[in-house]
Amino acid sequence: MNFTPQIPPGTQVALGQNPEPLFNLGFNLLIEVSTASVFVDSSKTAARKSISVMAHFDTGARTTTLSDSLASYLQLMPIGKNQIHTANGTAITNNYAVDIVFLNSLLKPFQNLQVSSCNLGQFNIEECLKNPSRPDNFGVLIGRDIMSRWQITWYGPTSTVFVSD
Repeated sequence: MNFTPQIPPGTQVALGQNPEPLFNLGFNLLIEVSTASVFVDSSKTAARKSISVMAHFDTGARTTTLSDSLASYLQLMPIGKNQIHTANGTAITNNYAVDIVFLNSLLKPFQNLQVSSCNLGQFNIEECLKNPSRPDNFGVLIGRDIMSRWQITWYGPTSTVFVSD
């Protein structure tokens, strides 16, 4: 029996990937991360700092996490600390507030979202600035804090992912 999934009503993103990259890299999405709106002072002439970067869907991550080097590049100020559990063990990391926009989609952006940080060893900021949509160079892990607000359908045989908010 050959089944082709139907796009769920209200779907805001419909992305397809070849089975091999999806199998090898997981589901990655191009986003824009920027200084949280709450910290932007409209009376200042300095522009808000932002960057386009790949984000990896990580169902094992409780909270959305960004690379330490990405936080440094954006000149984010810590708003607290958090204990996270990684494959390398438990660590105390900085928390930051950011705005996230899901590029090339109609998904609602998140403003003033509290995120954790960690060392994402494979992430290369210089490579990201040259080619932000390189799927194996992700600087953000989308955690269950965001995914729990969405309906996500992943149909493996056709490597099709549907996301709706």
